[in-house]
Amino acid sequence: REYLLRYMRRCEQGLSYPIRLSPLLQYEHKDHEPALFTRKYPVTTLVLLFFLFAIIGWCWEVVLHLLSEGTFVNRGVLHGPWLPIYGVGGTVVLIVLKKFRNKPWLTFLLSMVLCGIIEYFTSLILEKVQGMRWWDYSGYFMNFQGRICLEGLVVFALGGCAAVYLVAPSLDHLFCKIPMKIKKIICVVLVVLFVADMAYSAFVPNIGEGITDNDVARIEIKKSDVLIASDFLLI
Repeated sequence: REYLLRYMRRCEQGLSYPIRLSPLLQYEHKDHEPALFTRKYPVTTLVLLFFLFAIIGWCWEVVLHLLSEGTFVNRGVLHGPWLPIYGVGGTVVLIVLKKFRNKPWLTFLLSMVLCGIIEYFTSLILEKVQGMRWWDYSGYFMNFQGRICLEGLVVFALGGCAAVYLVAPSLDHLFCKIPMKIKKIICVVLVVLFVADMAYSAFVPNIGEGITDNDVARIEIKKSDVLIASDFLLI
């Protein structure tokens, strides 16, 4: 009740958009808090959203490759059906840009910046650690070192806005219907599987045609093969 009174005062002052006129999510939580995109998400919801975004990103990449090349390929560094860069990007946008949610245009621009930083340093770290690239935008318009490009950043920004204003609020409403004990169990199981996948992939990364078959990756793989052959001859 106190929340609703504060909300009504903000509507009268022109600081909040009346729910009755909003095209977005005209329902309430069981705790009677209006289901606005300005809400604060609990940890369990953020964990579930992370995995959901990661799985959606994996499906997106797999479908794109299937449509363009006609073959199914398990995209990404890991072996599981998830791409953590999408999960990190989505959850970071939700957390870091919380105070900018009432300005969609600013959320869009800042999402481009945040996702660009995440994608650039992910590419850099993977190349330093594994010696290969899982993507290369060298032929794309306005790319930087082949690690990020304008087209990719626009797609990430659109996805970030969709997550902030549509996907996350809708799913949080559904997650609230799941008993907390069950949600915690689901989160623990997903985290354990994800950590196990990361540990295994650190030693046996997911590579091959359609995954790391860009020019840089081929060069690095050949270098690795030469080093292994040299070590074998020395032995």
